[in-house]
Amino acid sequence: MNNLLNALIFTVLSFTCFVSYAGGGQTTAPLYYVIEEPFTINFLRQSDEKARYLQIKVALKSTDPAILTSAENNLPMIQDALRMLFAEQDMDTVKSLEGRTQLQEEAYQRIKAIFEEETGNSNLESVYFTTFLWQ
Repeated sequence: MNNLLNALIFTVLSFTCFVSYAGGGQTTAPLYYVIEEPFTINFLRQSDEKARYLQIKVALKSTDPAILTSAENNLPMIQDALRMLFAEQDMDTVKSLEGRTQLQEEAYQRIKAIFEEETGNSNLESVYFTTFLWQ
């Protein structure tokens, strides 16, 4: 009986939360665009001919749905800009937390500039590295 009461309370609370969220007007929940293809950078020349790789997966965050459409429409340009940025990096720099943070900020600035140039919309909030593998 107690489990049934708990389930009923959970259901009512869940429905109440859904109704208040759905009826709240404009959505301010964050939206994400995940670039499916990871970026793989080879640092062979910088590492005395030892195989050194960096693999990064990128996700974009915004509360503006137009940014997601813009990301999809401009994906080749975004991928090219990120590949160039990642290839410019120094192996020792990206291994540090400060280097990774700086790289993430530079990726944000480059993608935001693409959105501003192509659409006039710069409502990009964040760029996340959902995978950052160093080998």
